[in-house]
Amino acid sequence: MSAIRNKQRLIHLYRYLMENTDEEHQSTTNELVEFLKKEDANASRKTVKDDIEILMKEGVDIVTTKSYYNSYFIGSRDFEIPEIKILADCVASNVSLTYEQKTKLIDKLLSLLGKHQAEKLKAHVHLAGNRGGGNEQLYYSIDQITEAIGDGHKIEYQYYKYEPNGDRTLRDNGEFREMTPVAITCSDNRFYVIGYSSDSHSIVCERLDCMSRTRAIEEKSDKLPSGIHIEDYPDSLFDMEIGQPADVTLECANEMMDVIRDRFGSGLDLWKSTPDSFYVKTRVSVSPAFLGWVFQYGGKIRITSPVSVYETYQNQAREVLRRGKRK
Repeated sequence: MSAIRNKQRLIHLYRYLMENTDEEHQSTTNELVEFLKKEDANASRKTVKDDIEILMKEGVDIVTTKSYYNSYFIGSRDFEIPEIKILADCVASNVSLTYEQKTKLIDKLLSLLGKHQAEKLKAHVHLAGNRGGGNEQLYYSIDQITEAIGDGHKIEYQYYKYEPNGDRTLRDNGEFREMTPVAITCSDNRFYVIGYSSDSHSIVCERLDCMSRTRAIEEKSDKLPSGIHIEDYPDSLFDMEIGQPADVTLECANEMMDVIRDRFGSGLDLWKSTPDSFYVKTRVSVSPAFLGWVFQYGGKIRITSPVSVYETYQNQAREVLRRGKRK
């Protein structure tokens, strides 16, 4: 093997420092010289010192610990440990990804850290127990949808459903659906695509892990009908169910404040009702999921307006009681 050139030596040194060093695992000048010699590089204490100065001038955060044998480590990286932890946990908990996709993606995230940091962090990333779950076509679907959005084209796809025995079969005898895709979003640890269907003349929201053979087609995207503003939907969806957008007023017990903020965020239109309750006005997508969300709090959250939404809620509650009667 021929000796590596000076420029290659710089790359080898950079990779070694990035992969092997952190504040708790520093490398001395002599250790770096020995490593480079094993790589068949022409290295000495002076060349190592010079190369480190070059890397530092180029923006690499190399920290020097002064001593008789100086030692070095990477101080900061593009992503720090807490940031990688957040991203890795999001991947681990996502149920649209297969177990294999999660594992590979988490390994890629961990590779942005030094190996010692990665080993320590990996022990604290717990994959959700969904072996066999997810959709192996997910990446391809995302790629095709993103391309279609960028080019202003529609997509076509098949859609799965689950049978009572757990088997997955294609809906509509495998017929392809069409959509004008607008956005991909993540909610409740699943990926969804939101778009417009000219067949149903409505906003649609599909789970990416239930989509198959997704592809961008030549047909241009539909122009959304007047009055439909798809960007209003994502923040007001419950479990990504599409319903009629409406400004609703809720009367809530004071103890529900954290629940309301968790659901709708900050910057809400709030005012007092009684010493023990408050009103909140917010825009939601009125769907069975929203009505079920209200119902679960046993009257501590009540719909006060509009009347149409209140009546829809009452009708659904009566239907639940009717269906729940013992036979």
